[in-house]
Amino acid sequence: MLGAPGPPVGRPAAGDAIASFLLKGAPPHAISRAQTVAAGPAPLISANEPQPAPRPPPTPVATPVAAPAPAAGERAAAQADRNTARVLAVDPRFPAPDPQTLLLLLVQLDNLTLTDGLTAYGSPDDPLLPVGELSRLLELDVDVSPTEGRVTGSLGEARRALLIDVLTNTARIGPAAVPLAPGDLAVDPGEIYVRASVLAKLLPLSFAVDAGALQMKVAATEVLPIQSRLQRVARLRDGSPRAATPVMRVDTPYKLFTPPSFDVALGLGVQTDHPRLPSQYDIRLGGDLLYAGLQAYLGSDESGRLTTTRVLLEKRSLEGDLLGPLHARVVGVGDVFTPGLSIGPRSLGGRGFALSTVPLDQTNVFNRIDLRGELPIGDDVELYVNDVLQGAQQQAVNGRYEFLNVPLTQGINIIRIVTYGPRGQRSEETRVINAGGGLLRPGQVTVEFGVVDQNEPLLRVSDINPFAVDRSTGKPRVVANVSYGLTQYLTVSGGGAVYTDQLGVQRNLYTGGVRTSIAGFATELDVAGDNRGGQGVSVDVAGRLFGANAVLRQSEYRGGLLDENNAEADLNRPVSHRTELTVDQNFRFGPQVIPLSVRALRDVYADGGSAWIGQVRGSAALGSVLYSTGLEYDRIDTAATGQASDNLRGFVGLSTYRAYKWQVRATVDYDAAPKLRVSGVELLVDRTLSDTWSLRFGVTERLDQPKDLQLVAGSTTRTKFGDLALSGQYDTTQNSWRFGAQMNFGLGYNPQAGAYELTRSGPGSGGSVLFHAFIDANGNGKFDPGERPVPGVVVEGAALRAVTDADGRAFVSGFGAGPTARLLVGIGQLENQSVKTPPTVIEFAPRPGGVTEIEYPLRPTGEVMVNIRLRRPDQQRVGLSATRVRLVDDKGVAVEGVTEFDGSVNFQDLPAGTYRLELDKDQAARLRMRLLAPVTVTIKPDGSITPDVSADVEFEPRPDGGAPAPG
Repeated sequence: MLGAPGPPVGRPAAGDAIASFLLKGAPPHAISRAQTVAAGPAPLISANEPQPAPRPPPTPVATPVAAPAPAAGERAAAQADRNTARVLAVDPRFPAPDPQTLLLLLVQLDNLTLTDGLTAYGSPDDPLLPVGELSRLLELDVDVSPTEGRVTGSLGEARRALLIDVLTNTARIGPAAVPLAPGDLAVDPGEIYVRASVLAKLLPLSFAVDAGALQMKVAATEVLPIQSRLQRVARLRDGSPRAATPVMRVDTPYKLFTPPSFDVALGLGVQTDHPRLPSQYDIRLGGDLLYAGLQAYLGSDESGRLTTTRVLLEKRSLEGDLLGPLHARVVGVGDVFTPGLSIGPRSLGGRGFALSTVPLDQTNVFNRIDLRGELPIGDDVELYVNDVLQGAQQQAVNGRYEFLNVPLTQGINIIRIVTYGPRGQRSEETRVINAGGGLLRPGQVTVEFGVVDQNEPLLRVSDINPFAVDRSTGKPRVVANVSYGLTQYLTVSGGGAVYTDQLGVQRNLYTGGVRTSIAGFATELDVAGDNRGGQGVSVDVAGRLFGANAVLRQSEYRGGLLDENNAEADLNRPVSHRTELTVDQNFRFGPQVIPLSVRALRDVYADGGSAWIGQVRGSAALGSVLYSTGLEYDRIDTAATGQASDNLRGFVGLSTYRAYKWQVRATVDYDAAPKLRVSGVELLVDRTLSDTWSLRFGVTERLDQPKDLQLVAGSTTRTKFGDLALSGQYDTTQNSWRFGAQMNFGLGYNPQAGAYELTRSGPGSGGSVLFHAFIDANGNGKFDPGERPVPGVVVEGAALRAVTDADGRAFVSGFGAGPTARLLVGIGQLENQSVKTPPTVIEFAPRPGGVTEIEYPLRPTGEVMVNIRLRRPDQQRVGLSATRVRLVDDKGVAVEGVTEFDGSVNFQDLPAGTYRLELDKDQAARLRMRLLAPVTVTIKPDGSITPDVSADVEFEPRPDGGAPAPG
């Protein structure tokens, strides 16, 4: 339920959409012979040289266009309960490539031919190149999402962050921005294209295009993954889709109930410390319940005792179509989080209910955000904001990571969450958040609401610690906030909260605010008051100052108002005022760009004490290594004693993926004041030996009190049924040791088999796919009795690739829970290649425990040569050129072609069936041309050769009795 929208109106059913695509999408085409026009020498396109002026586009070659498919409304109702599949159209927000400038390029790297048909557009001197197909060919860690108009990835051994965002016209490699001109980007449903001269600045590549030979040589400016694993080229060439291939979108509607899928982590060991035989487990499950997504978590301590649970029933909508006229985007019941207010209560979790109508990837620059996600046993996570390391976490909180009160800068913010596993695996999640001044459109309303029992889980399985300092646990917290756009430059907001702070004081608080823009600076004013006489006011200003992004906040408090948003403050002491400044700037040192984030704040307490905090952080990729460093200074003045303490701490970290085999991470922590000394050193090395085996070595030394030195070694074996990790740890200081084994696996529910399948981790915390390939003999897009399944179809897009079995089915999991995921389909292993398929790129929205069922009909195809001959008055027959003809099937779907100089036209990739030959009506009427006899063509489904077909035409005399049109 949760505001589930009704069934779509007017949308064709899965079988109808696919059947229509097989007949008219990426239409069968008429081949005409054309001579290649010679061109000049191949220009070299690199990042450091000026580019030549664009050349005029080549003369277009006409291609036929399929006629519209017949209406399918009569079958839509019968298919209403099935998944909706449709071929994606070009998003009107994005610039599309010009099909008249199509180029098919042979691509070589180190004299190795990667493909003989790379689709490009534009001038051969500086063409638009497909980022997705190039990334697959070169094995770059790059994700392309045409639906979102976004490219993200990590490049090189230093893992530099790549971002291309079409909507905001942004291109960045690490902290360096690459300027974009009109026409540098283009998007079609299956690919994002970038001009070669721009792409050479973003990727470690240069391009040399020979327009005459239609060849492109790629040169690497640093070692590429494919150069370390050339043996995989054959598989990539076989399975990679063409860049111009359309994309099929498959919707997975929520259901009343589906059996949940599980991700399980089991750990057993033996050690010298207590407990001597540790055992621990993490269980995550997901599925559908009441037309919403169900997520749950069960976690134990090292004694195997269940200590933590989470249950959430949630539904999200990017379009905002939940709860009817409220247009909610997120609705959740169970273990949820309340929203925070600008002054007073912060976002806090507990059992209850929450909703929001705020766009998911937009926020106010003055609001700090909380980032949370799943963190399995043994994993650790790092947070990068605009390419600066801002935090790291090695221990899960209730089975997940939490980065709270993360500050943002005005404009585009790139959030990267990098997760490292104990088996050497590395995953990266990228979010692009547009932090504006909080101004809404005139008349626009946003609502945030939450009610919870503070810090109380829906299912409590452990006793509350009676010595806990937080006195608010279990107390009700209700928070609401409403914003309204008065004008284009003025937005007002109001909020209220009933809650108990951590001191146990129950408060009724109300806030009001106004947001506007003054002299180009985003400005916000907020006031607050509570039932205990507490008052607060804050003024925020954000904008660019001397080329840097700056955010300044000044807050004043009276009457003991406790502002929970002041994370660094001592919440046991009322604050009288706070000043906070955040500055972000990129500094260029020659070709190197180093981003720095500086933060300073001062708290003054009501008792006269004060505190200063200053932070500086930066990250930079030098060669094959990513370096990160930071300094933090704090000074605390205590009014009661008159004493002050000064501390200056710092760290230096580095990481590299050497030769794409050695993953090395090292960190040095140190104190600079009051005494200079190294406080800790950590080194972790992961070595991938094969696709199924990896090793880990580590050393951690703590040099402060108490001193400690730990040595770690481990080995991991990966299979399609899970990962088995064996690890050992020895503490030289305490003379203690530990040996353990951990098994991570998944249990995915296969709805077709009605049973669970053992898989690698993924089906419980992310989406899965049930794929079914079959021969669609009657062309209706559905699997009917008597039709044959197709084994041997390759599907990949998650952690593992799969091949359809004898029933034509494959179950694949591990797609995560991002906004979109892609499945790539390859038929290179089929014996009979004379089949027409739906799009080989399938896009869907995965969710925890969800199973997307994909019906994939293959239609047998063939080709036929049609000869159009003119019968002259002397009964001689000659080939008639430039004649437009059509082959029309029994459903009225037509394929068009134009005859060549000899009157022939070759129709390729025709689905099996019977077609009638027709002349183009407009041309035939203008020339008074008609067929002398009906002509039909039959394409057999067995792949046999179709004989050539001849059709005779004649020109009728003029109505006034004149001579017929000349032949």
